[in-house]
Amino acid sequence: MKIGKLTISWGKQKGRVTEKFRAGYDARGGSGKSKRKVYSAGENTWTSRCRHYNNLWKEYALFRQAVTSLAGLVNPQGVYFKPAVNKKDESYALAEEALYRCEQFRDNRFVNGKIYETAWYLGKYGSCFWELGEDPFDFRVPTLQEYIEPWKADAQGNIVAWRQIVNGAEKATWTDDLVLLSWNVTYETWPYGNGLAVGLETEMSALVDMETSSKDYMEKSAWPYEILQVGNGQYTPSDADYESARTNWSNRKPGEGLVTDMPSQIIAGGTNSAPIRELAALCGLMKDNIHDGFIVPPLSKLYNATEASAKELRAHVMMVIGHPVQWLIAENMQEYVLKPLLERSGFSRRSCPTMVFEDSSALKKDEAEVWLGLVQAGIQSPEQACKHLRLDWDEEYAKEKQRLEQEQLLAGKAFPPKNAGNSQKGQDNRSLGVKSQ
Repeated sequence: MKIGKLTISWGKQKGRVTEKFRAGYDARGGSGKSKRKVYSAGENTWTSRCRHYNNLWKEYALFRQAVTSLAGLVNPQGVYFKPAVNKKDESYALAEEALYRCEQFRDNRFVNGKIYETAWYLGKYGSCFWELGEDPFDFRVPTLQEYIEPWKADAQGNIVAWRQIVNGAEKATWTDDLVLLSWNVTYETWPYGNGLAVGLETEMSALVDMETSSKDYMEKSAWPYEILQVGNGQYTPSDADYESARTNWSNRKPGEGLVTDMPSQIIAGGTNSAPIRELAALCGLMKDNIHDGFIVPPLSKLYNATEASAKELRAHVMMVIGHPVQWLIAENMQEYVLKPLLERSGFSRRSCPTMVFEDSSALKKDEAEVWLGLVQAGIQSPEQACKHLRLDWDEEYAKEKQRLEQEQLLAGKAFPPKNAGNSQKGQDNRSLGVKSQ
């Protein structure tokens, strides 16, 4: 017999009361088969895809952590610029002026924050739009960009116009002033990309179901429901008896008993002591699968790892996902933002500096130690090390240091130590078999 979510089964001696859990995972070890969830990106519009992954982002904490971590890894200390030419080039002064203009643009137009937001959208949805503006020239990450869709295309199929449709109404249109950055594009998702959560819906859903079931299990074990049985096989209560017992049962205070003149019994509900089988191991397996799929490690993995393992893990993440996202952002930034900005100021596109991302302090320290060993071994010069580490090479300081070292070397040759001659004389005598006096 079922009463709401309660199921009452009768045996020879006493009844058994169990309750269905809200989640799909059966804490008693059910063997029902579940199909793997597959979300076909090619059969859904960009708007529905953004809604789908936005719901995943709200529901699964691991997905939120991965998106935020990716944005932080991509832009840990802000963006910087390198001159288009080296100092020996005759157009270096012009390149330095162009670099200064780009640095002013970065500082006055909140570029670092926009780059972080772009990486955040790429991790969450797989794509991000930039809207270019005039008077003054600027770019921004448009709001409600999940409603932006292709509008017109040329004969080759290239998109030449976009529009934004919100609740069936056209809100904006763009032609040359909209830039789409897409990461991991496939033929099913073109022109959009794929975010971090693609293909991990089953693992994340199963993990949340297990956590919800374990929460329900603990609640039912701590505060089990109780069923008041009125009557038995020999006595059937009337409707009036049933209503009276039900009213008294509902109005009783905690710890207060009931007195009745008819056969009755209180049956404890809850989980019926059904054990949860290997839940911790199963949750750990699901989390590992999700972590491997995201690639971006959570804080718990870095915290519990050794220092060497954490360094290798960070380096692997930057190689696989961090640097490719940086290249995507930097190339689009130079082509669609910095070069048009400089052209409006009278500069040539060739004067556009190169945008670089500053590595995190931990990675940069490790790299500096490697290059220090190369310089000390004479394999690389100090100038080459500074260029690779994106540090300023002080040529005047290096020349002055070299001059002082040469002066010290010449001074040592001109004024040898007092016992240097006796030592040399003794060595000569010993070579001739003569004892020194």
